[in-house]
Amino acid sequence: MIRGLLAHEVEERIKQGKQNVPTTTKTKKITEIFIENIFSVFNIVIFAIIIFLTTFFFIENDERLFFDIIGVSFIVIINTFIAIFEEIKAKKALDKVNLLLKREIKVIRDGTEQSIEQSEVVIDDFILLERGDPVVVDGVVIESTKLEIDESLLTGESTPINKKINDELMSGSYCLSGRAVYKALKVGDECQAQEITKLAKKFKLNVSPLQKRLNFIVKALFLIALVLILLEMTLSQTELSRVELIRKIATIMLSLVPQGLILMASVTFALGIYRISKIGAIIQKLNAIEAFSNIKVVCTDKTGTLTQNKLSVHKITSLTNDYSIEETKQILGTYAHFSLDKNATLRTLERFNASNAIITGEIPFSSENKFSLLQLIIHDENLHLHNKKVTFVLGGYDVLLDKIDDSEKKHIDVLFQKEQLSVFRNMIFGIEKSNLSLESLSENMNSMQIEPICIISIMDQVREDVMDAINLFKKNNIQIKILSGDNASAIQAVAHEIGWKVQDSDLISGSEIDEMNDEQLSKIIKDKEIFSRLKPQHKLRIIQLFRKNKIFTAMIGDGVNDLPAIKEADIGIAMEEGSSITKEVADIVLLKNKFSLLPKIFDEGNKIVNTINAVAKLFLTKTFLVIFTTLMSFFTFYDFPLTPRRVALINVFSIGLPSFIIALKNANVNRLKNFTMELFSFVLISALLIAIASYIGQYITEQYAGYTMEDLQMVMLSIMVIVTTVNFLAVTVHKKEKNLKLYVLYACGLIALYSLLILTDINSIVVRGIKIFYEISYLDRKYWLIAFAISLFFSIAIIISQLLRKKILKLIIRQS
Repeated sequence: MIRGLLAHEVEERIKQGKQNVPTTTKTKKITEIFIENIFSVFNIVIFAIIIFLTTFFFIENDERLFFDIIGVSFIVIINTFIAIFEEIKAKKALDKVNLLLKREIKVIRDGTEQSIEQSEVVIDDFILLERGDPVVVDGVVIESTKLEIDESLLTGESTPINKKINDELMSGSYCLSGRAVYKALKVGDECQAQEITKLAKKFKLNVSPLQKRLNFIVKALFLIALVLILLEMTLSQTELSRVELIRKIATIMLSLVPQGLILMASVTFALGIYRISKIGAIIQKLNAIEAFSNIKVVCTDKTGTLTQNKLSVHKITSLTNDYSIEETKQILGTYAHFSLDKNATLRTLERFNASNAIITGEIPFSSENKFSLLQLIIHDENLHLHNKKVTFVLGGYDVLLDKIDDSEKKHIDVLFQKEQLSVFRNMIFGIEKSNLSLESLSENMNSMQIEPICIISIMDQVREDVMDAINLFKKNNIQIKILSGDNASAIQAVAHEIGWKVQDSDLISGSEIDEMNDEQLSKIIKDKEIFSRLKPQHKLRIIQLFRKNKIFTAMIGDGVNDLPAIKEADIGIAMEEGSSITKEVADIVLLKNKFSLLPKIFDEGNKIVNTINAVAKLFLTKTFLVIFTTLMSFFTFYDFPLTPRRVALINVFSIGLPSFIIALKNANVNRLKNFTMELFSFVLISALLIAIASYIGQYITEQYAGYTMEDLQMVMLSIMVIVTTVNFLAVTVHKKEKNLKLYVLYACGLIALYSLLILTDINSIVVRGIKIFYEISYLDRKYWLIAFAISLFFSIAIIISQLLRKKILKLIIRQS
């Protein structure tokens, strides 16, 4: 008998630092968050612009460059601070909810089994390993009962590996079937567990559809910025001084580097994680919420996922006259009690009384074979099996039926139909009578011969909140597929119970799938809804084919048999009561197994997409405004009115603050069907109208005698500020907008504040400082009236144009 470590031996190892406390964590460390945000790609580019401006400041000694440096630096500091603050806020929420998933493992200490946290394991601990358990530290097998280990997460090979006494175990692998005790040899950072941590870390590299679009925008803008700078160097007006040329180049670069857009995307992702963690889900990938809203197909396991894993024995149908129902229940209770494989079915059968017995051998249940064997010597004088060595078998009805004599099959099938058992999850229990050893049977399962005792009909309790999620998926034209190892009738019964009508033509089995090549199966999986008698490799193959066909797919499951598919899917979702290793690699874990969280996560994902689309409209309107004004300054005699600090003025008040208001207050959960077309059709119209408005303002101002160059620039800047602010309303206001008053109040307040700055000459240090910093000059009222009238006209034009654009876009989408 294994004694394990004594209490003082554990304490000694903890003092020596031989405890399983890895230095890596599942969420980023605070220092990592600071380093990644401070030294982001965008900050590095802006640092380069600051160095560029600083160099020419010392050469030219022009105070305008000095204030430009301060202005640009201020924006970088504020943006970086906000990004760090929001990410730390999300991290703390994620860490807090992660405490609910603290995994406990069983060890042998002081001669008894104890449950401890994974981080409390020390070197030389003896750890118990059962089906579905991960190997948490590197070690060596001390005791083994038909132990099969899956190392696919480490090696990529999905073939189970039999492990015997003295074989090594690597952390990051997991128990596929059987049972063992192993001794910890390496802990913490020294062991292979860090591989699984990297695999299941919260910030995985899978790129979501939204991130792909943002990456495309970033690359395109960098390319446009380079082209415009090259054009500026070759086509710039000769009358520009070197300082003005430098400031114009800096303005173009600052406007086209989408730091603010990426910042707001990160903030929006972080806010989503924070909100979802508050309602009871663990998000293990930064973009998982948004990615979930993009799914086209949801594949889900049945047992433990659609159902609660709360099984009950509905009926035991006897198949022999040798045992009464009470004797059958006694044998079943004994089988369940002495089996080392404690799955949900056996835990249900443990409710029956058990006799004394000695276990002499076992082949545990596996998803591959779908049955288990247990060799017992039962000591019970009330049973005629008293003191006999018997090999019992328990497995799926349609799996074991093929291993029964043909003479008995017909009788069993008739009885099955008569008792109307097809709506239940059915298992056959019997005696293996080939007299082969368990070793021989494990090598050749086809040689097994069964003497049936009974059919066990088990009921699954369906989750009450499942239908809400299914209705949501159907409403959004998302296909739902049930991928189950159970028989078709049991799956149909569950489907009918939750109100989902499934026809026989919607079904396909694992054996049928085996006969198909990938091309045939790719067509079938699009039409079929229920996939029965699947093995783990079937589920994996189906997910792989969906992804191969570029169909964004989610997989929901709870067991070890779901793990390969969950790992492969675009979005993997696990239930809290699922196996530890499945929760480890999932992107989302539903606490308390709440299916009702899925609609909330879906809505939050849509909210993220809509928020980033709205924010992108604001930022890219400014970006394309700069592009259009730059091009106009190349090919006309009109001036370029913007400077780094004037762009900062538009950035902060007309774009930055409104973006944060949208991120915090946006409640739009409607599914956006065409992100890119919606975004760029809006941006091009608004940016072009604002650019045209500003140059019309310059042209009309030039018709008045006595104007100055400063007056021209102030008229153009005023039009840009006012119409860009109204553009914020065009972005946010729609039919069911709950925050309309807030948005209108902000826009009116900003225009009023700007009007106060430009029309008055208040002799206040603060006001004068703002005006000097943002290069705002006093504007004569007649020029202000020109700017305001043009702004009003083009604001109305933008609102009307955007309404027409929406209607035209809807027609295009419907026709396509």
